[in-house]
Amino acid sequence: MNYTRAELKKILGAVGENVTIHRSVNLFSPERIQLGSNVRIDCAALLSAGKDGIYIGNNVHVGAGVYLMGSGGKIILDNFSGLSPRVTIFTASDDYSGGFMTNPTIPEKFRKVRAGAVCVQKHGLIGCGSVIMPGVTIGLSASVGALSFVNKSVPDFAIVSGNPVRLIGKRNEKILLLEKEFLNEV
Repeated sequence: MNYTRAELKKILGAVGENVTIHRSVNLFSPERIQLGSNVRIDCAALLSAGKDGIYIGNNVHVGAGVYLMGSGGKIILDNFSGLSPRVTIFTASDDYSGGFMTNPTIPEKFRKVRAGAVCVQKHGLIGCGSVIMPGVTIGLSASVGALSFVNKSVPDFAIVSGNPVRLIGKRNEKILLLEKEFLNEV
């Protein structure tokens, strides 16, 4: 069962046409979440918008069990991007080296937190179970393989995978021509 358009218009900051969000999706600070058109968010996802918000473009799929944790900065999922099931995006992370206290119940002066926006650019893809850390940009049409740990930005059209990620290939730029053809038909 999915939210109705009327419900989404009441709770979200903005919502386009043809948006499907399963009722099991948890939305924290939904007034800071903006969705374009033709967006699908599958069951058991969690979208937690911080003060900078979550912005999801057009023709975007967010798979089951995806966590978008926006406490440390803006999250942008640009047009035609996709997150496979169980992807987690963090915009803030505590320093676990032992020199600082950790967790959100501790005042900031005792913590060291790495924070920064995360952007998945147009046609960016992130494979199942991958973790994206604060301050990372997934470039135009870049692809992250399943179960990858991404703590640095990924160049346009790159295919990366692993922990730490390493370049394993390059995506075909024909996708930009296909986008134009698709947009001309709709």
